[in-house]
Amino acid sequence: MEIVANEFATVSVSVDDRGNGTRLRLEDLRTGTVRHLDALELESIVWAPESWMRALLDPSQHRWRDAERGPDQESLGES
Repeated sequence: MEIVANEFATVSVSVDDRGNGTRLRLEDLRTGTVRHLDALELESIVWAPESWMRALLDPSQHRWRDAERGPDQESLGES
């Protein structure tokens, strides 16, 4: 497990072999929320257009609206 942190977030990153194939396990250490990403999901992030990444990283779109809901809140599109 590795920790990636800056002034905005602290996330643990590890490789998980326990599921159906190898996945990257990401845990938000502030909330305990966990997300697993497989190779296709990771490749999609690499190939995503900059506009998509800007929308994903804009905390006003999702993260700061209702921090208790976590990643189940789908709000990258129009509200």
